[in-house]
Parts: sequence; C-alpha cells; structure tokens
Amino acid sequence: MDAYIYTVLADNEENAKKMEQKYARKYPVFYDESKKVVKMLHQEVKALKLGRMPGLLIIDKQGIIRYAYYSDNMHDIPENEVLLDVLRNIN
Repeated sequence: MDAYIYTVLADNEENAKKMEQKYARKYPVFYDESKKVVKMLHQEVKALKLGRMPGLLIIDKQGIIRYAYYSDNMHDIPENEVLLDVLRNIN
C-alpha cells in the first residue's frame, strides 16, 4: 500500500524526540506545541481521562480526510482490519 504513518504530538520538541526514541523511529513524530493542528483536527482534551484523546485520520494524496476516528479513552483504537480496508479502498 502506498501509505505513510505520521504522529502529531500536542507537546514540545523535546517530548516529541523522546517519543521518537521510544518507538525506535518507526515513523516520524511531529510536535505541535501551539496545539493549532490538534485543535484543527478536533482532538478533544478530557482532564478526567488523562488529557488529549488519541485521534486517527487517514488522509489521501489530495489532502481529503477519508477516515477519522476520535477515541473516547486512551485504549480506544480502531481494529487494524478496519484501517486496512480504508487504505485498500483508497489505493
């Protein structure tokens, strides 16, 4: 599949680099200290649930969001097969 994985961390550069090291740089981690990007992507902050909830977006080459999943908690993530189906249908 012709796809890339990126992470946008609503944090500073130092913490983004720590995350890159933790995950052995399998994919790039970008930092968004001003939180402009995560706000634009509607990632919620829930103080009682440990902060910003994860969001997963699949964006095609034209910049169109083809899939968006906003987690309700830190462990709420879509199944891999769901994501693979979306990617297969884009390509």
